[in-house]
Amino acid sequence: MTAHGMANIRHSFHMQIKMDAPPPEPIWPAGITLKVFDRGRDSMAEVYRADIEAFRDHFGFVEQPFEEALERFSYFMLAEEAYAPGLWFLAMDGEKIVGICLNRKQSFEDPETGWVNSLGVLRSYRKCGIGLALLQHSFGEYYRRGFRKVGLGVDGENLTGALRLYERAGMHIHRQFELFEKELRPGKEISVENLER
Repeated sequence: MTAHGMANIRHSFHMQIKMDAPPPEPIWPAGITLKVFDRGRDSMAEVYRADIEAFRDHFGFVEQPFEEALERFSYFMLAEEAYAPGLWFLAMDGEKIVGICLNRKQSFEDPETGWVNSLGVLRSYRKCGIGLALLQHSFGEYYRRGFRKVGLGVDGENLTGALRLYERAGMHIHRQFELFEKELRPGKEISVENLER
């Protein structure tokens, strides 16, 4: 690809954990509680708002009109083949969603592997154990449902330290992907590339 003027600009990983025994119970930070999302009771708009706030620091993030993006998010996240009741977890500080772990029934490639679709924590709540607790809780729920493997995708140069979090939770790199880029004409970069604003 480099012979065609493309540059390798980034890599990403599929990470996985294999569980031979029940995973450790999560330790929740003081004042943070777990809530299981209920489609009939909870606001999809609030879940999406937390998702975009948590991923605002993600490489390539581009702000989109809220209602339009919410409709797209709801369509893909609640699709019958993806949505699994009881596998969407919200970390709450009182009534405020401060972390999310939105899991799929299974991975796209292997029906025997659970899949963490979206794990994120609001910037002001990071580095206190919420992400690890959400991940460990998800591992435990998958284990109770008979899954012995759980995977997720992560940017290899994630700006928030997600890769280290997943390794600390016992995950390892299962597959690596490379992102190549070629500038066709000069333009203005509108996506997030670093945490400096």
